[in-house]
Amino acid sequence: MKTHKILFVDDDELILKGLSRVIDEYSAFWDTEYAKSGKQAIAMLQNSQFDAVITDMLMPVMDGLALLETVAETHPGVLRFVLSGNTNDIQAVKSASLVHQMFPKPSEMEFIFRIVEQACRLRDSLSDPKLVKVITSIKSLPSPPELYYQLVEELLTEEPNLRKVGEIVAKDTAMTAKMLQLVNSAFFGLADEINNPQRAVTLLGINTTKALLLSAHVFSEYGKKKSIPQTIKNLWNHSMMVSNIARKIALDFGLSVEEQENAQVAGILHDIGKLLQIKLPEFSKVLRFYSARLPLKIEYEYLSTSHAEMGAYLLGIWGIPDAIVEAVMYHHIPSKQLNTTKNALTAVHIANGLLNMHYFKELDKPEEHLDLLYLEQVIELTQLDEWIQYICEIIDKG
Repeated sequence: MKTHKILFVDDDELILKGLSRVIDEYSAFWDTEYAKSGKQAIAMLQNSQFDAVITDMLMPVMDGLALLETVAETHPGVLRFVLSGNTNDIQAVKSASLVHQMFPKPSEMEFIFRIVEQACRLRDSLSDPKLVKVITSIKSLPSPPELYYQLVEELLTEEPNLRKVGEIVAKDTAMTAKMLQLVNSAFFGLADEINNPQRAVTLLGINTTKALLLSAHVFSEYGKKKSIPQTIKNLWNHSMMVSNIARKIALDFGLSVEEQENAQVAGILHDIGKLLQIKLPEFSKVLRFYSARLPLKIEYEYLSTSHAEMGAYLLGIWGIPDAIVEAVMYHHIPSKQLNTTKNALTAVHIANGLLNMHYFKELDKPEEHLDLLYLEQVIELTQLDEWIQYICEIIDKG
């Protein structure tokens, strides 16, 4: 297994010594170095190749934000993380779109290691030179919104308070509207209308709430741009539909509640890579030409990758759980991975494929939308008819 080289930056020597002690148990995975200033960090980056930088924000002469700006410009392939105890940093980092993930100080090293290592491994698995070039050519990947960090901070407490989670979500009116729209949709079949964010969080689950917050933020950011060659609203609606159909399928599979939630979350996020493609100037003509329907093979022809891998990369550096990243990465061609048991990936693949079959009026062409070689090993293909009927009923209900 590859060892990753990580650079920690903090002007407090005691903190660096403390980090050195707790990181020692991860020495089989990480080769760590330490810089006491932004200037020293830049010099070290010029002399050695690092996989990730983890920096404090409040430092004299060159603060963390200035350091991240330089790293993004001169070493765009290096993953950028912030470890800070100053909550005011969140807005600064968010507005600059420079950070891939932010950790509150203090954070358990196990938590930091899991997220940074996952991001590094995912990048390793997507190491095709063309893909790396495509990803790093995007000047700024979307970063999670401030509310997401507040949500994560609350969830890291020993006993997360659903009332507080509901209050955090309620701060974003657009997010609240989308959440209430989802929980009051036909998919949930509730007798009474839900109009309280806290109640909505209870029904949707924490992970689904986090995914909604992330995707609502990113979709809204792209929705502000007038020159987008895709309909953001349609992409959002499709993601919501896939999300709920995937959860229904996961329930029919008899999967655990956690796996059902993974399917719903992956459904929300499965096409988020399409938003990254919008930021590729050379790809804009292709997107406009295929505005109604962009074949997957065209993405590979022009980019040597697809929105699935690009989305998985983004979610990986955001620290999204492996099962969800995998479902996003393989949602078009699940046979590329070796697992042949029913899981979130299976549910998302079927939901996305069947919904597209219905949308493009190609119910007689399952081979165009589904990985039948994979599905034959996992399910009885006759089950597809039941889910198609379910989709038709839901769409008819509006």
